[in-house]
Amino acid sequence: MPSAKCEECHIGRCRPVVLTYMRNLGPHMVVFPNAPASKCDMCGSVSFDPGFLLTMQSMLEGLSEDPQQGERKKPSFTGQPQDWTPVRRGS
Repeated sequence: MPSAKCEECHIGRCRPVVLTYMRNLGPHMVVFPNAPASKCDMCGSVSFDPGFLLTMQSMLEGLSEDPQQGERKKPSFTGQPQDWTPVRRGS
């Protein structure tokens, strides 16, 4: 994929990168660690892939709305925060 001229600074070139996308969903934070984006090599401006953003918006709206009642529902989680243990990978 060829790089495009940066729309922010009009000097640099935007190169494809993979970044972490974070978004608040009520009192919770949703994190997508491998989001496709482009980043300017001069000013550092970042823009996420429009297709990715549409997919995430549709998915997050599905999580936050109850289709039968048209009301927002709270995400349900199992266990208490103190029961959670991080998992180490690649050790």
